[in-house]
Amino acid sequence: MAEILGLTVSDFPFLRMKPANMPWVLWGNLAWGWRDQPPLRDLAHWPAPMRAEWGADQGFAAGAAHQLRQHDQFRTLRRALDDFRPDLLLMLYRDVHETFAGPERPQWWLHTHDAVSVQPYNLWTFFRDNWFEEDPDRAEIFRGHPEAAATIAKHLGESGVTPTLVPKSPHPGGLGHNCIAGAVHLDFDCREFRTPILPLGIDPFRFGRVRDEEGLSPLDLSRDDPPLTPQQAFDLGVEIARALRPSPWRVAIVAAADWSHANDAGKAQGRIHPDIEADRAVFEQWRRGAYGAWPQQLNFEHFEAHAQWELLIPTVLAGAMSEVGAGAPRHADFQPTWVCNDDFVTTVFEPR
Repeated sequence: MAEILGLTVSDFPFLRMKPANMPWVLWGNLAWGWRDQPPLRDLAHWPAPMRAEWGADQGFAAGAAHQLRQHDQFRTLRRALDDFRPDLLLMLYRDVHETFAGPERPQWWLHTHDAVSVQPYNLWTFFRDNWFEEDPDRAEIFRGHPEAAATIAKHLGESGVTPTLVPKSPHPGGLGHNCIAGAVHLDFDCREFRTPILPLGIDPFRFGRVRDEEGLSPLDLSRDDPPLTPQQAFDLGVEIARALRPSPWRVAIVAAADWSHANDAGKAQGRIHPDIEADRAVFEQWRRGAYGAWPQQLNFEHFEAHAQWELLIPTVLAGAMSEVGAGAPRHADFQPTWVCNDDFVTTVFEPR
């Protein structure tokens, strides 16, 4: 019978770049965004904690401190993985207009490849000053786990869920940048990538929305192309755990996702920072192991109001942890940020 370890790790891409890049989204909006909302560009309208992080150096010191603190969290996760010795990492990650750019893109999909080549030392090809001072064009091979993918797909099919299987990723960079970030952050000091990675991509926005540094295009709930509901995401996690339970593998299920983002709500909201208090409230449930309430508590209106659409990714993990009886995590860290666009959550559950 399988043993299953649950983890969450930040997918913030600038954590693996030089520290000067950490407030890049905010810089971009001040430089060329928010043209239709001038008050957002006026620091006098910012909350006092945000002005304090921005400081006299445009967020450099605060961003660098957030980055180093996250690097310490990555090492906590690495120790948990080294102790557990997984046969594979099932990587739940956010993907928007990357692997599937057209209207055919599914709510979620499972990569079934044997291996894929990625370039983890640059970001979108034009950010090239990485933390490691590696050649930004250097490629790494991420091995997949087609046997585990087939096991999950078979069980889901028997449960009435038809997964979209991706034997060869159409992504020009091999995998979405959030999946790559999760993999790098879990092997931050060595970057050997020895453990096979089974990526499961999730599109948490949909509804025909377009996202950029300022936020999302307007939400039309009447459209027929929604993302997974919180209940569906939770149930997907339950079925994934049931699929893996009879297997011989030691599996780390990883939710590579941040929580609220400044740009994860409609632009008309005029949001300039993550919803720290909303994240803190949900994190308290997470920390206590009360995530079983999420399917009834969370909905699309909540996600939009609090810029928490990407909570769908840890909601899948919540379903898996509920199924295996993981309870409260043994390590749960909440790191809010005012100038780095995202709030970071790091979690280690006890293996079950």
